[in-house]
Amino acid sequence: MKKAPSPTGRRFLSAAALASVTALALSACGGDASSEPIAEETGPVEITLATPAYTGGGTGNPYLTLIDAFKAKNPNITVKLVESPADQHGQTMRTQLQAGNAPDLFYVTAGRGNNQSFASLAEAGYLQELTDQKWAADAIPASAKNLYYGDAKIFAVPADLAPITQLQNTAVLKELGLKQASTLDEVVEQCKTARAADKSLFAVAGTSGANTGLQAMQLAASLVYAKDPQWDAKREKKETTFADSDWKKVLEQIVKFKDAGCYQDGAAGAGFDQLFPAVAQGKVSSVFAPAGAVAALRAQVKDGSFDVAVIPGEKAEDTRLIASPGNALAVNAAGKHKGSTLKFLEFLAQPANQDALAKANGNVSITAAVSGTVPSQFPTLEPFFSEPDKKIVTQPNFLWPNSGVYDSLGTGIQGLLTGQATPDQVLKTMDEQYDRGA
Repeated sequence: MKKAPSPTGRRFLSAAALASVTALALSACGGDASSEPIAEETGPVEITLATPAYTGGGTGNPYLTLIDAFKAKNPNITVKLVESPADQHGQTMRTQLQAGNAPDLFYVTAGRGNNQSFASLAEAGYLQELTDQKWAADAIPASAKNLYYGDAKIFAVPADLAPITQLQNTAVLKELGLKQASTLDEVVEQCKTARAADKSLFAVAGTSGANTGLQAMQLAASLVYAKDPQWDAKREKKETTFADSDWKKVLEQIVKFKDAGCYQDGAAGAGFDQLFPAVAQGKVSSVFAPAGAVAALRAQVKDGSFDVAVIPGEKAEDTRLIASPGNALAVNAAGKHKGSTLKFLEFLAQPANQDALAKANGNVSITAAVSGTVPSQFPTLEPFFSEPDKKIVTQPNFLWPNSGVYDSLGTGIQGLLTGQATPDQVLKTMDEQYDRGA
């Protein structure tokens, strides 16, 4: 295993970075004088690209669209796609990097707050620095520099943007005589209506911390960040904690949902693979997932009616959407074909190719997000994309110092569902993990 650099070396995504985006962008223009030149390869080469397995819509992995387009322009470079189970991808990449047999290029997420995040991998020396590649800097929108820059260095390039939403079976709502709720109190009442009809308003995967955590972050968008958009910067400065903030409201709301019968029977023991069949078959109204997954539901159930929605706040005007360019790719620093790998990543970084990937993935392209264009596939999100500065917030865990914070949130919620944990206990554990630092 490679020895990680000292703490005084690379340090990513601090509150200081949040406050100095412009300075970082300017300083990045000069690149890193220590970067080694990378020779371009001309002979036949095969490189590997690893992504989480994609099961949506029978259309295959969306990166295949990009691979085919790249191959047409670079016939001497073959890109081999390798998939791993979505909930195991992060750990798989870490294991392979440590063993020295990782792919040339692989999917990561922004920041450092989950086990797929790039920052800790960069600090451990596993990722190729991209600072001296102008196209890499150009691919990072100004609003996301705090997610990708550290010490004015770049190690990953965003691919597209996945709004975090509820995927809804709108036919179920219609059957129940319900409209989209505008407050959390209305949601609780709708849960009771659904239960009376032998359905549930939500399905959650209690055994998947990623899924339960996703719901908590959606609630936090309105309960925490609508009131205090700088909450994470304050937490880093130790001006607040999870336990002594509106994060307590988030977990208390989940308990209210449980007590009101909002979740499906057996939610605490449910797996992620049970969610989409439940909403597709009309047993539940909604599941919590990235918005792009609605394309899979529409493709799989041709006669169905599916859409995306945002869970409301205590008041309608507090409702916020989470949307960040968090899906990204990074290059293995120990890869043997860096010239060809960088050529592929540069191809991805071109706006037209990012647009094509986002379309294939059912997500929002970086160019659309930057321009404020309302995604045509998500008309219900128009109120948020039309006022992004006011109504869209960054995915919180991208800004947390380690994956343990989010893991504690997800597993803690399973404890809330079983009654074996309290909100105070979960928040205490989150604070302890946060204070461990990077």
